[in-house]
Amino acid sequence: MSNEVFKEFSKDMQRRDEFRLESERWILKYEPHFTHAVTLTFNHTKVRRQMMHIDPSLTLKSQEMIDLYKANMRSFKWRLVKSLYGNAYKRYDKHLVWIPILEGLGCDQKPHYHCMLGVTRDRYEGLEDKVHALWSDVPFGGTRVDIQTYTSSGWARYATKNALFLNRESIDWENVLVP
Repeated sequence: MSNEVFKEFSKDMQRRDEFRLESERWILKYEPHFTHAVTLTFNHTKVRRQMMHIDPSLTLKSQEMIDLYKANMRSFKWRLVKSLYGNAYKRYDKHLVWIPILEGLGCDQKPHYHCMLGVTRDRYEGLEDKVHALWSDVPFGGTRVDIQTYTSSGWARYATKNALFLNRESIDWENVLVP
């Protein structure tokens, strides 16, 4: 590798790191509100079936598919909010946090979301069951759900590990809820 190529590669890596760190820093602004770390994995069979129905030449990371992942997340998010707070959710919007990060768009990966969730303590009971039930009800939803109590900023670092490029999906800005 020539010295010039190495310098360009190093600059590119530095830009990627800076972008990932910016994403992580933005997320961590809301860390005091986080109560849970959630991973939601799409049902690969349902996703592939829809791809074949729309256009067999689509890939998991085609923009059409990304739009469908986001639509599934939007449906899930509003069902969860409604399930947790009913029609009173606007009274809780200063405390409700939802930051979804889309991952699994690389080769040999399955699309999934890592999410930071913040709910009021009075809504903890039954939260895990609600997340499982509601995720399985969205069109691409599956049974692979992991919900843990949020304990450290390491989750934000892990969730943003692929937030490296401006032109690649990472934080699903259309579905973010922050106070």
